[in-house]
Amino acid sequence: MSSAAIIMMVLFMVVIWGGLAVSLLTLNRHPDETSGILGEHEFATDEVLIAQEIRQED
Repeated sequence: MSSAAIIMMVLFMVVIWGGLAVSLLTLNRHPDETSGILGEHEFATDEVLIAQEIRQED
């Protein structure tokens, strides 16, 4: 492989793995339970949402 190909390969590996690392850090800081539209709203608990699903099935 030429030096240009190796440089491009390393560059794109850093971009891909760096993006994965950034996304993991972001998810660790802002987990799914506390992000989004509902966030930590009192009606967004597991118990309330499960009760709503059960009512919709009836």
